[in-house]
Amino acid sequence: MPTAANRRAAFRALHEKGRAFLMPNPFDIGSARILDGMRFDAIATSSAGYAWTQGVRDAEGLISRDAALSHAADIIAATSLPVNGDLENGFGDSPEEVAETVKGAIEVGLAGCSIEDYTTDPVHPHYSLDLAVERIREAVEMKNRLAPDFVLTARSEGPVQTEYELAETIKRLNAFVEAGADCVYAPEVKEKNQIAAILKSVEAPLNILAGRRNFHLTRKELGDMGVTRVSIGSGLARVAYRAFTEAAVDIKDGGAFGSFDRMNDAVDFESFLKSRP
Repeated sequence: MPTAANRRAAFRALHEKGRAFLMPNPFDIGSARILDGMRFDAIATSSAGYAWTQGVRDAEGLISRDAALSHAADIIAATSLPVNGDLENGFGDSPEEVAETVKGAIEVGLAGCSIEDYTTDPVHPHYSLDLAVERIREAVEMKNRLAPDFVLTARSEGPVQTEYELAETIKRLNAFVEAGADCVYAPEVKEKNQIAAILKSVEAPLNILAGRRNFHLTRKELGDMGVTRVSIGSGLARVAYRAFTEAAVDIKDGGAFGSFDRMNDAVDFESFLKSRP
């Protein structure tokens, strides 16, 4: 297995090339092994995907920092690829708590991580700009002390439906870059004109979330635009859980078992899994 330092270096190099490299998100050890076997360049944890494996909802504060980092360590041990950590809002409101999360991420061997400006409080869903920036600044200072090549991604979770909302998102992303973020990410962005506006205004590698409904841009189109990284988020986990649920509903309510016929056309995922020597 490559060292943590080697994985960090490889992950940073992917961001420097800047050509829409794919970063799918496994949700357990098995799915990590499959993606490793398919020879992706990098993978990332998914906070939602992991939460669902634990029987809880995402982004409600039900997964602890220790649990998320332990899950990340399991994924790292299962693959030779660089692994990015989806570490939600850093598991704390204060800049110091975010810095502690980044410290833990580096210690378990993650090559990078993302930190959101979402509070988990539905009444006040986003941190003020000043606090959001200070949280990123503290995270950057921590990673620069411990592992300068660790890739820190700052996420702006706000809506982007109106020109004002998009302008506010761009303002936040630029503030995060000024605070030292290595990569930026606005999950609500999916339209070509929105992506183009960010690329024109923000001087930093951009991550785009492609693993969702009604996303119509191809990887080539994103790369031609200048997008650096394409993540899938909870997309693969959602597909897996939906197929599971649909089959369970079929056998419970329909009394038929035809849903299992589709297994004959599936990719042989077991070829990617560990077996006896």
